[in-house]
Amino acid sequence: MIEEIIYNIDKTLKDNKINEILASPYIWEKYKDSFKVLITILLSIRLREEKTLEVSKRLFNIYKDIESIKKASLEDIKNTIKDIGLYNNKAKWIKEIAELWDYNKQCDEDFIRSLPGIGRKIANVYFIIVCNKNYIAVDTHVHRIFNRIGIVNTKNPEKTEEELYKIIPEKYWKDINFKFVLFGRNICKPVNPRCIICNVRIYCNYGRKRIIDY
Repeated sequence: MIEEIIYNIDKTLKDNKINEILASPYIWEKYKDSFKVLITILLSIRLREEKTLEVSKRLFNIYKDIESIKKASLEDIKNTIKDIGLYNNKAKWIKEIAELWDYNKQCDEDFIRSLPGIGRKIANVYFIIVCNKNYIAVDTHVHRIFNRIGIVNTKNPEKTEEELYKIIPEKYWKDINFKFVLFGRNICKPVNPRCIICNVRIYCNYGRKRIIDY
């Protein structure tokens, strides 16, 4: 059933012409700079994709490379990103990561996971994009949607990730996060999901009930 669900998520996205730019893959293609990708993913915490892209572009237009971030004051970095949530923490982490960064260790898992502010989801997305490593990155969309469908019954993203490795074929792991971000933003929304146009609803505990209620 998992493969049918993934197929129908793709079909729903295509049928509804949903093909938005995702910030982190875009920054990688634009700069091919692993540090900038990690910072973009960090900025994306509790932030919509379009705002993440806007703030990332602004930050990297002002600070062209890691050396310029090292030289910048913490207050200047805060002022650059002050229109987003958690900007104080994010600015502090950006400054600290710049001081610690080593391009020779950009795919060293212990190094990346030890950096300030870098949780499991951020690291997994980074490793997928920069290092082509095979992970499932579980954010709020992935966690919500798999629980809503009824594929897992978990309390937090870490447990969801653990369960998904058991049931999703490895060939799909790297794409799960990117597909589910688009699907979760546009179709399977936290509030008022668009079940009526969703091809996954026949597999979905929530969707089947909601269609009956229409």
